Amino acid sequence: MRALTFILIVSVAGSQKLKYEPNFREGLTHVYKYEGVILTGLPQSGLSRAGVKINCGLSIVPEGHASYLLKITDFQILEYNGVWPSHPFISAHKLTQRLAPQVTQPVKFEYSNGQVGSIFAPAELPEDILNIHRGILNIFQITIKKLQNFYELQEAGIEGICLTSYIIQQSKKANRITVTKSKDLNNCQEKVMLFTGAAYASRCPAFEKTGRNIRASSTFTHVLKPTISGAILQEARVREVHQFTPFHELDGSAVIEAEQNLVLVAVKAAVISLPQVQFVKHGTLKYRYSQGVLPKPVQLTHPQNVKKAILETLTNLEIHHTESVHSDTPAKFLQLVHLLRSASTQTVSDVWEKNHSSQFRRWMLFALPAAGTVDALRFIKAKIQRYQVTKHEAAQILVLALHQVTANLDALSLVRELLGMVQVQQSSILRPLVFLGYGSMVYRYCAERLTCPDKILALLHGFLATSATRGNEEDLVLALKAIGNAGQPASIKHLVKFLPSSRSLTAKVPQKIQVDVIMAFRNILKKDPAKVQAITLQIFMNKQNHVELRTSACAVYLCSKPPLNALLVLANSLLTETSLQVASFAYSQFRSLARSSLPSLKPLAAVCKIALKYLGARFEHLGFRFSQVLHPDVFSYKLMAGAAAKVIVLHDAGMVIPSVTAAKFSGYMMGGFGDLLEVGLRMEGLQEAVTKSWKKAGRILDMKQMQRILSKFPDLKSVPEKMPLASAYLKLFNQEIAFVDIRRDSIHKALQMLNGVDDRQGTLRKIIHQLREPVELRPAAAFMALELRRSVPTCMGLSTELSLVSASVAKASLHVEANFSASTSTFSQLLGANIVLKTQINPSLAVYNKASMGISAPFIQSGLELTAKVHSSLPVDVLMKLNVKEGSLQIHSVPVQQENPIMTLKSQVFAVSRSHENLVTEKVTPFLPEIKEANIMKQKFKTSQETQSDTDIYSKIGLDGEEFSDRTQWLAPQPWIYKSCSSLSNFAFEVCLDAKVANVLYVRHSPLYRLLGTHVARVLIRPVPSESDIQSLILEVQVGPKASSKMVRLLEKEELPLKQTYGRTVLLKESHAQSRLNKQTGIEKPSSHGHSSQGSSSSWTYSLDRPHGTSLENSKEAWRSGNSTEHNPSLKSRSVSVLSRLTQDASSEQSSGTGPGPMSRQQSSSSSQSFEELDLLGALSSPLLTVIAKATRSDGNLQGYQLTGSMDSARGRPTVQLRMVELADDSRWKLCVDASSPTAHRAMVIYRWGVNCQRYRMSYQASLGYLGNHPALKLQTKWASIPQELITGGKMIGSALAYLLGFSNSFRGNPPHQITQLIVLTSPRTVDTIVKLPRVTIYYRGFELPLPVNIPVVMPRVRGRQLGSVVHLPHFLLTMNQKECVAKRDRVVTFDGSELNYRIPNNCFYVLTKDCSSAPTFILLMRRITSQQAKKRIKLLISAPNTVIEAYPMQDRIKLLMDSVEATVSEQQTVLKDIITIQRNGTGITLQIPSINIEKLYFDGDQVKITLDHMMGKTCGICGLNNGEQKLIMPNQEEAKDQEHLYESWLCSGTSCKDDCRVRKEFVELGQVVEFDGEESRCYSVEPVQRCLAQCTPLETRSRSVNFHCVPSNRTVNIFSAARFRWKATHISHPMDSHTDCSCECIKA
Repeated sequence: MRALTFILIVSVAGSQKLKYEPNFREGLTHVYKYEGVILTGLPQSGLSRAGVKINCGLSIVPEGHASYLLKITDFQILEYNGVWPSHPFISAHKLTQRLAPQVTQPVKFEYSNGQVGSIFAPAELPEDILNIHRGILNIFQITIKKLQNFYELQEAGIEGICLTSYIIQQSKKANRITVTKSKDLNNCQEKVMLFTGAAYASRCPAFEKTGRNIRASSTFTHVLKPTISGAILQEARVREVHQFTPFHELDGSAVIEAEQNLVLVAVKAAVISLPQVQFVKHGTLKYRYSQGVLPKPVQLTHPQNVKKAILETLTNLEIHHTESVHSDTPAKFLQLVHLLRSASTQTVSDVWEKNHSSQFRRWMLFALPAAGTVDALRFIKAKIQRYQVTKHEAAQILVLALHQVTANLDALSLVRELLGMVQVQQSSILRPLVFLGYGSMVYRYCAERLTCPDKILALLHGFLATSATRGNEEDLVLALKAIGNAGQPASIKHLVKFLPSSRSLTAKVPQKIQVDVIMAFRNILKKDPAKVQAITLQIFMNKQNHVELRTSACAVYLCSKPPLNALLVLANSLLTETSLQVASFAYSQFRSLARSSLPSLKPLAAVCKIALKYLGARFEHLGFRFSQVLHPDVFSYKLMAGAAAKVIVLHDAGMVIPSVTAAKFSGYMMGGFGDLLEVGLRMEGLQEAVTKSWKKAGRILDMKQMQRILSKFPDLKSVPEKMPLASAYLKLFNQEIAFVDIRRDSIHKALQMLNGVDDRQGTLRKIIHQLREPVELRPAAAFMALELRRSVPTCMGLSTELSLVSASVAKASLHVEANFSASTSTFSQLLGANIVLKTQINPSLAVYNKASMGISAPFIQSGLELTAKVHSSLPVDVLMKLNVKEGSLQIHSVPVQQENPIMTLKSQVFAVSRSHENLVTEKVTPFLPEIKEANIMKQKFKTSQETQSDTDIYSKIGLDGEEFSDRTQWLAPQPWIYKSCSSLSNFAFEVCLDAKVANVLYVRHSPLYRLLGTHVARVLIRPVPSESDIQSLILEVQVGPKASSKMVRLLEKEELPLKQTYGRTVLLKESHAQSRLNKQTGIEKPSSHGHSSQGSSSSWTYSLDRPHGTSLENSKEAWRSGNSTEHNPSLKSRSVSVLSRLTQDASSEQSSGTGPGPMSRQQSSSSSQSFEELDLLGALSSPLLTVIAKATRSDGNLQGYQLTGSMDSARGRPTVQLRMVELADDSRWKLCVDASSPTAHRAMVIYRWGVNCQRYRMSYQASLGYLGNHPALKLQTKWASIPQELITGGKMIGSALAYLLGFSNSFRGNPPHQITQLIVLTSPRTVDTIVKLPRVTIYYRGFELPLPVNIPVVMPRVRGRQLGSVVHLPHFLLTMNQKECVAKRDRVVTFDGSELNYRIPNNCFYVLTKDCSSAPTFILLMRRITSQQAKKRIKLLISAPNTVIEAYPMQDRIKLLMDSVEATVSEQQTVLKDIITIQRNGTGITLQIPSINIEKLYFDGDQVKITLDHMMGKTCGICGLNNGEQKLIMPNQEEAKDQEHLYESWLCSGTSCKDDCRVRKEFVELGQVVEFDGEESRCYSVEPVQRCLAQCTPLETRSRSVNFHCVPSNRTVNIFSAARFRWKATHISHPMDSHTDCSCECIKA
């Protein structure tokens, strides 16, 4: 019976199916034991870590259907801070007692089939405590699929909805199911994360393909027991790892590792007793942050009285901020910022009201913007409104606050209120700052939104429309820049109205405004690149647009990273581009981007390479005279960091000074990039303003004669004169912070104020008067430069945070007392006065950086912290005497009295644990353990028999790699210590560098492990002992003719006598060998030049005999000539014999040791010196510069150095000589530097130093020439004797550079003691380099240059304009790129290099070139001569004074007429009318009229050659615009179709048949009825056509295409009013006969 009963029970139980979905049994309480541990540190053992452990018991009590209560019992928190794993966890009693009442409150949750639903908790339970419950419930989140053992899904959890992989394993024997799941926390649909501080940075997806800086994952192992009511969780293990590195992840990372263990203890009957609490829904399993978690302090603070804590911090800041900044001041400033974030508005107001007049005020003004809260911005607004801050203070705090305050609706509303305040509207400084700041705040607010609300942008769009309606250009610029800062696609429709595509406003919009519109698209393209691409490409393709507008559109277009097909559209347009400025700009940008190594630009770089291949080498020759873009960058994949720069240079009219220059610097790091800094400078009309200073005073223009010619060109348009304008802007993080426009009227007003024109006293006089009073300033600044914070939850319910905070405090104490003559009242008098300045200045800077990684909760913080402090202070106390007019400066300073640290850098890493209940005793452990290992270099190797057996060794090591890493205790080595000093004994002080490094590089060689540890470096100045006390240090500088009067030691007494003898210089001393040479060679001994005071042997100079009557200079020239010695064989053989004997005797004397070493080396090397070198070492000219650095001693002796410099160009070449000597009487050390340019293509420098400059010698020579057919630069270095340290260092540096740059080598025996380098320009953008070393030759082929070098363009001007003085350098640079126009026979070479071939068919004058300004100063006409059609005749009309100059060839000379009166021309220069210089030049004549910019006009009947000065882009005519653009421009400034159209457009029409010119230009009718637009029409030309004059018939005609405008045939048109059709549109083109030459039969009246 019992057996039967048992069988029935078993059969019934088996008939009920087991359920595998996790559930809790109804009516039963499940009791678990829970443990959670989270640690932060490096994976290796033996290093410090910090962490938290939570122990507790869990009871899950059923409350109803699928509803349960979670009760936590025996709650305990333990902290870990020490070397892992040797230190134990320590219980945090106070924190446990504080949190236990909250943690143990019951929490209600929904649970069904392994899915956690809604969570309910008491209303007063903080979210930070509830997150701990979420971390526990997250373990029970299990998704089971019955029919699959492996599957993936996006599963909800505490971190969000992330990709989860499941593996199901079933053990039927044990009736257990093992569920393993892993989560990729970097692959989430919805990720819980808070990130602040990087709104202006952009993510780079290309970085993540190479390696992630942040990676996180978690694994869960669940053991389930299936039952009929559901699977019961028996055991669970969770492991979650967050790893971070600022570098590449393969080189190691710091980790935050969390582990959870859950074990089922018991299942017992439930005792249901509902708690007497009201449950409120608190969301789901997803982690929830407390309100305003990020504005809270980074470091835990728990002041009992916030107001008192703020006052204490302010007091501490002021006490330690007296003379210089204390190193801890930035950390205290951060503390003040944190306190202000925690304080209420009332508390801040109370502190301000009681202390706003004290020194605390400035610290409050510094800290409030950094607080970044809406309350802080509201407080700032109130103070500005009540005039409690000055305009300067308001600008200072607003420029920071508007970019640091949290961007939300409240903050935006406050900024709009600021803009409406009178204090802001009436300020020219505050108003732009607030507008730009509002745009930046809109950008940050809408950064994560797909669309930006219209109500937020309405302010900016309305301001733009209002400014356009009123025609206020300044407001229009401000509105565009603010919209550009906002960067929202909704603004596009408002911006395109100002572009050329829009018909309504384009005619009224200045070109500069249109450029600003294009630049406003740069931030917009981040959200809508396709639309920006379409707009900018359309602007670029329209060739009627201005060059600057098109180049700006091209730059923005490429910033949008267009695809290949879109980029090839732009590249294809360059094949037919007529503007070389545009072509050069686009092509150079292609080249720069194609060479980029940045991951974010890899796709664009590949596309640009294809575009370059498509274009070929078409624009390779365009050099620096044209617009260019440079984009250098560097990126290190090991560091996962890089840097880039972008430089834009826009040229206008081929000028040397660019019209626009902009530079941008970008940084790439930690998976993102940002534009750190951008500056731009616009310089319209600046070169014209500069060149005006080189012109003579202008004359009154008289254009009577010239107007007759101009009247023949009714369509003539003058080139608009550019108004001098300079504007600049500054951008930080791609947000415009400030800009300024400087116009001519502003400059004029400023000069009037300075000179006191409008005011008798004048601003300058006031300043001079104030300078007489002592000036004492203490400027200071404190700001939070960076605050990055990234917070993500962990599986334990505690959030982990990565943060980087940087604060800086700078101060300078300045005290200046000026003393000068009481009669000084003007600027010129101030320049000539003797000014004495007593200056005491102490600039100091302190920077505090803190990077932390670990757990950060309102009640506990635990993790790693890296602190880096930089402190710099340099007090200076000097007495300065200067006279600007005389060029003298004298500075007196006290000597160094004590050790003074100039700069200190200290970086440390700690494991930190702090809790809210015990902030005073926070635990801080150095990251590196105590040093236990001696220096590895001092240890000795021991065999295993000397220590222990092999078995013991291998048993310690272990076989499992993981066990090995866990068990190994890394022993820290001794820190690396470095000390080095550079002593300046003459000035009794030395500069030292002390460094100490202790890091974990011994664990793993990687950048992260090198960074972690302790790094200390100090640069300091300390006194050194001296023979006598130093009383003062003096620096004297004298420039100009009085430089020699300041010399302390005269160089003439120190120089060895030098004398040239047939091109050779011989430096010898009296010796036995020299006497023998005298007898052998017949050299006579001249008189002695002097003796040394110390009894050394005297110095003489010897000369070779020369033929009677031959001067020294003639002999030198004969020697220089290549075959001059062939005519005098005896001289040649005797010279060679003498020189060889001199060399042999000097060598034998040196080897035998009879002569002094340095002098013997000089004798041997002198025979191989070139004539240029020997000629360079001539007599010293008067110094133009004297610099004396000396120390005055108590015994009256001087010590220090004297530097003198001289420059001489008397011999037709510039020569520079520098001499440095010691001031001590017993010192003969000297440094000699001689530099010269013997010819236009060669320069050389000679260095000599040692005793009397005779110990060591090196020379450098640079020569320009050709290698094959390519231009080349030859650099040659020679040395006779140099220190061995230079040789060793040169070999090391040279070998390293050759290896890094990839040079190839060839072992060849080259001449010793010299290095020759050849740099060959194989193309405008590539060079080959050959370096010949004494034992090897290295070479590199195909090195690419960043900018093209066009030698044929530059070199003729350089050779033609010899630079005689540094004073002429500006003029040399401004005119270097100008070229000449040459007309010879039927060929004209224009200013811009275009070659025109056209036969002039008539006797009409053609405008060769003219001043195309609104008030022209000259016109140059040219025509053929009737009798000799191959010859030419010219006519030059000038308007200042009104003069007509004509020239034409006669049989034997050129006849010149001046106002129809013949002028005499001779070979000597003749000046006519005070401005015209005339001179016969061979068979032709040369005219120079500098006052109207005609540098030279040459005419010989066959050829006309004109060179203009300062006329870039200001000319027109057949010779072109002189702006670098090879365009054929007609008088109406339109481009001609061909050369024939060009010549006809510049023809001066005749007036009657008696003129030599018998053709004229007129508008004609087509002469036939055509059908246009479906109706019969008559057509009239829109351009003039050449026709014969009245009573003339055509002799020669040419057919050309003419454009016509058509009107209905029934419309009456007066043929005399046909000229009005030139403004009409072109309807058809039709060939017409153009009368090129005519024959006339004049009827006498």
